[in-house]
Amino acid sequence: MVLGLFVSAVTISIFSTTVRSNVENMKMIRLNQELRGAMTMMVNELKRHGYSSINTNADFMNDFNFSSTCVRYSYDEIKRDPSGSEIDGVRDADERFGFKLKDNAIEWTRNGGDIGGTLGSPSCNAGTWTPITDPNLAKITTLAFNVDNSVNTEGTTGSAAVDSGIGVSIYEVTITLTGTTDLASSSDANDPSRTIAETIRIRNEAPK
Repeated sequence: MVLGLFVSAVTISIFSTTVRSNVENMKMIRLNQELRGAMTMMVNELKRHGYSSINTNADFMNDFNFSSTCVRYSYDEIKRDPSGSEIDGVRDADERFGFKLKDNAIEWTRNGGDIGGTLGSPSCNAGTWTPITDPNLAKITTLAFNVDNSVNTEGTTGSAAVDSGIGVSIYEVTITLTGTTDLASSSDANDPSRTIAETIRIRNEAPK
């Protein structure tokens, strides 16, 4: 009987450890998936910045605004009126997009409101923002945008100005994203974290 109880205890202990390990591995996989999915969306969206079906319209290009944890951008979406004719080339309210960090989640908006022509201080409080990450899967602790290596003709804060008649103006944007997940075997201070970073380059010369 004693031997049977001992074997049962060992079996239960091994089973419990295996289950906990599998749960923690699954949480880490989900953390990585959340970070990679959010990064992919941000990279793909920012690459669209500045597009306009009217090549002389600078409105979309001028709506590039940064703070350390928030980015605002704009691009032209092709729309159709009731007759089926395309309507585009005009910057509408719902063609102003953005990403920001709030309450340990990344939020996105497609209705950023009116910037009012100010390029230096983007407001990330206007419009309707929707979470694109789940804090239960990934607690986002860092979302940072760095444009220090950019050269531009459009006046974006954080990047050096260049003569609009010289060369090609480029935004070089480095996005850094860090998230953690809650593991039962560790304290909040020791929960594992993952950091990923990507750099993209966006042409931003003034439309001709």
